[in-house]
Amino acid sequence: MRSMFLSDLGNRYNSPDKFYRGTKYADELLSLTEELARKAFGARYADVRALSGHTADMAVLLSLTSPGDKILSVNPDNGGYPGITHLGLGSLLKLENLYFPYDDVTVNIETKGSAALIKSADPKVVFFGSSFIPFPHPAKQLSAVADGACVYDGSHVLGLIAGGEFQDPLREGCSLLIGSTHKSLPGPQGGIILSNDEEVFAKVAGKIFPGIIDNIHLDRVAALAVSLVEMIQFGKSYAQAVVKNSQAFAKALAGLGVKVKGASAGYTKSHQVLLDYEPGKLQFLSMRLEQANIIGDNGGRLGTQELTRMGYGAKDMEEVAELVSLIILGKKPPDFVQKKVRTLARQFQQPRFVLASFPKFLD
Repeated sequence: MRSMFLSDLGNRYNSPDKFYRGTKYADELLSLTEELARKAFGARYADVRALSGHTADMAVLLSLTSPGDKILSVNPDNGGYPGITHLGLGSLLKLENLYFPYDDVTVNIETKGSAALIKSADPKVVFFGSSFIPFPHPAKQLSAVADGACVYDGSHVLGLIAGGEFQDPLREGCSLLIGSTHKSLPGPQGGIILSNDEEVFAKVAGKIFPGIIDNIHLDRVAALAVSLVEMIQFGKSYAQAVVKNSQAFAKALAGLGVKVKGASAGYTKSHQVLLDYEPGKLQFLSMRLEQANIIGDNGGRLGTQELTRMGYGAKDMEEVAELVSLIILGKKPPDFVQKKVRTLARQFQQPRFVLASFPKFLD
């Protein structure tokens, strides 16, 4: 995948209005990548021109809302994506942001209260998906009571969705599945828009050029094509391994005395394991973990997707959990743990779920 960024595509344009000539192969690349996206996600329509998940969100809101409209999403205080809220596009586009009632114990949208809110407020767009998303959202139940468009921002879980291991938003009532392509979907940084709804898709895709994006970064598109082929070939086994590793990791952490969210629901069904400490403590822990060469974030998210791609299995995740616990529980200093981390990492140097060579149709 990374070799695509070194190709001649890195400084080339194409143009949907055919203003530029000599773009035959770039046009074919775009068509191929969208074909692969449709196959990977079981979608009738796909657009891979968005430069990020945020750009895809912008295309949705510019297409489906007007100033003053209400949109419903997960509150940033509950791990929702700030970019579509009052902190980001919601304010910029003069929208009224509403937020799902949320259950901190199950770490998920509260279904009954959210259904009542949808019926009473009638939001123009309902956004499922979140930056903190250990469990599938109740998209099927809530889309059934929504009159507005239902959109699933799967930025963090696209790889699990493609692998059939999380949930299936396009068959659970959502008109659009959008997101970033570089998280659990192990592709390049970029965005994607998928749909089975011709009318809604046309509205959103129609806003992209020339209104939102001009140069779509063809090297990124080529890299995404490679990643989508990998998901088509290996996505199911990859997604299963990610979830298995997450659950083993979370269970091991909890067994060692580390506080982990979502215990009542089995800790996680995604690539994310969420630590359960107050914000100031989480920020301190993330810095201490970094000093030991263990990377999380200030929100307490620890992900298993990259370790899974490097060949770690469930038993290995127990060893990772032990190293993490030494820092979180203050049992050993970072320099001591760092040496253990380096020793462990040296055992996993060969990526899995990757193409050994290009399939013939990509030559």
